[in-house]
Amino acid sequence: MARPDTTTSSSRKLTTSTSKPTNSTSKLTVSGPPVLKIDIRAHSKPLFRQAVATQFYNEFLRIYTPLSQEGACLATAHAVDQEKDVHSKTNQGSYRSLAASILQRLKKRPVSTGIDDVGIDGDWVDPSLKASEDVALEKIWKAAGRYVQTVKQLEDNGYPVAIPAGTPPRYDPKKECERCTKLFEVSEDLEGVDMHACQYHQMRLRNKLHNGDKIKYFPCCDAPQGSIGCQDGPHVFKDDEFLDLHHRIPFIETPKDCLGGKKPHSIVAMDCEMCYTTGGFELIRISVVDKLGKVIMDELIKPSHPVLDMNSRFSGITSLEDAKLDLEQARDKFLELVNRDTIVVGQSLENDFKVLRLIHTRVIDTAMLYPHPQAYLNYRYSLQKLAKMYLSINIQESETGHDSFEDAKTCLDLVRIKMEKDVSS
Repeated sequence: MARPDTTTSSSRKLTTSTSKPTNSTSKLTVSGPPVLKIDIRAHSKPLFRQAVATQFYNEFLRIYTPLSQEGACLATAHAVDQEKDVHSKTNQGSYRSLAASILQRLKKRPVSTGIDDVGIDGDWVDPSLKASEDVALEKIWKAAGRYVQTVKQLEDNGYPVAIPAGTPPRYDPKKECERCTKLFEVSEDLEGVDMHACQYHQMRLRNKLHNGDKIKYFPCCDAPQGSIGCQDGPHVFKDDEFLDLHHRIPFIETPKDCLGGKKPHSIVAMDCEMCYTTGGFELIRISVVDKLGKVIMDELIKPSHPVLDMNSRFSGITSLEDAKLDLEQARDKFLELVNRDTIVVGQSLENDFKVLRLIHTRVIDTAMLYPHPQAYLNYRYSLQKLAKMYLSINIQESETGHDSFEDAKTCLDLVRIKMEKDVSS
């Protein structure tokens, strides 16, 4: 769901990992020339990589001189990030050339004007250019209201659009497992055998050609359709009935004014991560960026029931140790940023609003903005597919889960290019 700016909160709170070089601005405890760890898998010699990192450090130290001690620590962190970035984009033959080109660009870069004027080469944007880009983006986003889906469209796609009314049916403790489809009885107290009751495949069926015939198989283990699952775990479920959800934790409507009397954002992009608990599908992370792609909220959430599956393969989250807020507190914090007129951008946000227990109908859903040719069969393009088709970028490739900021920023970019195309056509 291009990567937005990181914040110290995202680095501090989330136990995630990524195959991409990351900005180390949160690790502001060490200064001085960096000492790289030796990686036996690296394509270039350790001594040469160390020399490159040291040269990068000297230039970053010059650039960040006005930032005093914080600048010195940033110089160390960004020298490491810059070298990792070069190494990740090259091989043994091209490493030296790219490193030299970046070093020359760093030598020409002016000293920083402030803490917002930092970043490695490739991420850093000249503040004067960024200001003009921001003005252009502001102008583009003024037309966003025309792309908001109708309430009927949202309802047809499973969004909660009104506070559920009526008496919920009698609670049935038997649920269908979301992973293996077997019926099981929900319980807060699971025994050892319950933790291995479900056999399932991690990945969905796909098609492939075998001896000229198209067959369905599970890419997680290359097993054919109908095979016993290659993973085991507890049975899990997800309730979709609004009345049942409302009965357990009530829905609320986005208020007319922001909580706390703050000025609402006109447009935000949101991405939530969920996990399976003994109480169903629950929110464990909410990430929000503004219309310029800047992070304005990132919180881990304490679920109200014991966790059965953190969904780490998708969420990238492996621990909730640093979660401080419960669902209601997180929702209130979100409602300090938005009001009922705020446009919320995202990909297939119906589940996000369900777990937030929030009724909000000013939405631009990229899955509906770029409909699948067989949408009448409930087919949707994935965000990964849309990013490849319309932005020519690859996202969600990490084996350790999605980057929620990347997903949110990608949704913003998809909406922006749609509006730009419509203006120019």
